[in-house]
Amino acid sequence: MRDALRMPFRGLRRSEPSLTGELRTRRRRLFGDIGFARLVLLAVLVVVLSAIVHIATILAIPHFATRDAWSRITELAQPVGVTLLPRAVPGDEVLPGLDPAVVYGVCTYDLSEAPFAIVAAMPGDYWSIAFHTRGGAIFYAVNDEAATSDRFDIEIRNARQMRQFRLEYPDPDEEILTIEAPSDVGFALMRGLVSAPSERPRVEAAMAATVCENFTPPPPVPEAVGPPLPRPSPLR
Repeated sequence: MRDALRMPFRGLRRSEPSLTGELRTRRRRLFGDIGFARLVLLAVLVVVLSAIVHIATILAIPHFATRDAWSRITELAQPVGVTLLPRAVPGDEVLPGLDPAVVYGVCTYDLSEAPFAIVAAMPGDYWSIAFHTRGGAIFYAVNDEAATSDRFDIEIRNARQMRQFRLEYPDPDEEILTIEAPSDVGFALMRGLVSAPSERPRVEAAMAATVCENFTPPPPVPEAVGPPLPRPSPLR
């Protein structure tokens, strides 16, 4: 009789270990999935953090470098006028990437007091001028193909000077290229191609004749005014 009463519960008691094993298996799978997800998340965070550090380092290099383009230019350039850079020698360039077959001239400018002008007579070969900020970034470039004559005639202004210029000269001279600089201080790097070794003295002479200087803008020319209109008669 006792055995008959115990028989219905024997299956339940035996099934408890199997249920416990299934729960343990599910827990292991669950914790295993969570652990894998944590590893994936950790890997993603490491990659993102590495990218942020890499970008921040690249952006900070120009600010902390002691031998950047600006420091090298100011060591060589004269405060007024154009300065011819030494002939580029592989492994001993003043600036990286200079071509030995090109004559380079540089002008530094400061727009805090007045606009700046560059006038350069171009020989028949390729010429170009690139304008750089103090940090070395190029914000404008032009070559001989865009020139309207056989010379460059360029005026550089900051934002305040440009607003005043547009108000005073709504129809500026088309032969003078006027550009707006993002900051007051920077430099212009000029390039003149030497097509043959015998042409180098001619290109260097043309580069040395470049005019780089601050200037005082002339007062605007008043518009022509016709004869005064007759005053209206008080009888009308």
